[in-house]
Amino acid sequence: MKDTDEFSFLKETFKSLGNQYFDSSGIIVGPGDDAGLVKNTQETIYSVDTSVAGVHFPENLPSEYIAYRSVSTAASDIVACGGILKWILVALTVENSDLVWMRNFVKGLKKFSDDYACPVLGGDLSKGKQQNVAVTVCGAIDQENFMSRDGAKTGDQVFVTGTLGLAKQGLTILKSNPKEIDLSSKNVSKFIKPSLNFKFGQAISSYATSCIDVSDGFISDLGHICQASRVGASIDADLIPIYGELEDALTWGDDYELCFTAPSKAQSDVFDAAKEYGVQVSQVGEITEKLELEILQNSRLVSFSKSGYNHFDE
Repeated sequence: MKDTDEFSFLKETFKSLGNQYFDSSGIIVGPGDDAGLVKNTQETIYSVDTSVAGVHFPENLPSEYIAYRSVSTAASDIVACGGILKWILVALTVENSDLVWMRNFVKGLKKFSDDYACPVLGGDLSKGKQQNVAVTVCGAIDQENFMSRDGAKTGDQVFVTGTLGLAKQGLTILKSNPKEIDLSSKNVSKFIKPSLNFKFGQAISSYATSCIDVSDGFISDLGHICQASRVGASIDADLIPIYGELEDALTWGDDYELCFTAPSKAQSDVFDAAKEYGVQVSQVGEITEKLELEILQNSRLVSFSKSGYNHFDE
């Protein structure tokens, strides 16, 4: 690097990224050693997510927003499990040693850390041919409240939060005009800063039978629940709040909303929690015994050219 070396940059970077939250997160030894030391008092949730330039975000997206989005999309898994976010690890691969770019990246990390009172426990920095961000997230939960994909039962209602399709339009706007980023646009903001409502996830975890975040497309992700639970689903597309074309809204992904199931007797609890935590939630269908995922529009079956994002499509 021009003005510093890798270790000096890492030391400078992580010393102020949420260390005020160490005590509440159980961190005993933070950044600066070969590894961190954490005391856990509940069951622990771990997840890792990799974001690649040109695949998960535009290559020319400012680094501050790359950081915030990359951490948000990883932390969404903790929301979907009903957990409390405790800390994150970030490994960054860059193509060159642009210190201005990297310091703006750190700015995005700090913004996320402050928004969610979550420390960055540590990380790594490497030089490579393609820019990518690997984020490990850690959460805490009581085992009986952990929401998995395999608990949906026949007769359960299917719910989804938010409006699907906003993020796709946000990405379209960013690609068309990358130099002028307007975070007041709900579409652009949805792509860069997905909303993570941990308290809502925790509230529904006591009665939801399954849950997943909508990252690869509503149809694809609900399909994961159906497959894991060995059930089917019947969905009324007219009940789903969407932005743009129906197929794009249901198959594109990147919305990072929650798709979950719950018994019909819990419906009032779902809407009460949504009201309390300011979450838009819609009941859009039900779980069926027949092992098929049916999408209805105007009471007619509809089909689409794809079900969602596939990481290995050419």
